[in-house]
Amino acid sequence: MNKRPFVLILGVVMILGSIGFLIWSFVSTQGYEKTTAIVTSVEFDPTVIDNDEGATENYKITIEYTVNGQKYTTDYNATEGAYSVGQQIELKYDPQNPNNTSRGEMSLPLLIGICAAIVVVGGIIIVKNIR
Repeated sequence: MNKRPFVLILGVVMILGSIGFLIWSFVSTQGYEKTTAIVTSVEFDPTVIDNDEGATENYKITIEYTVNGQKYTTDYNATEGAYSVGQQIELKYDPQNPNNTSRGEMSLPLLIGICAAIVVVGGIIIVKNIR
């Protein structure tokens, strides 16, 4: 059985998926405004997150922010020690629906780098299997 068509499709999907994700990342928070939020609680969550360095403990952080005089709260997951009660952080919110937020932690260069790496790998897969 020839695996070439499957591998070619995989390469194309990697490239298109990366480009689509990059575009979605920008479009989904376009028009969001920045505000300063305050961490109001940090609670241990027994869930375990695996990463390259091993398992880390997971914490739920509750953040409070004010938009047009109205207070809002939202929860995010974080690793141990990443946040402390009373800490001020930058938060982006949708002015049309302030309940929609983004911490915006992934920087543009990092996001572009990750997507570019996936595109390169997808391109290599395609080139190797076209011959």
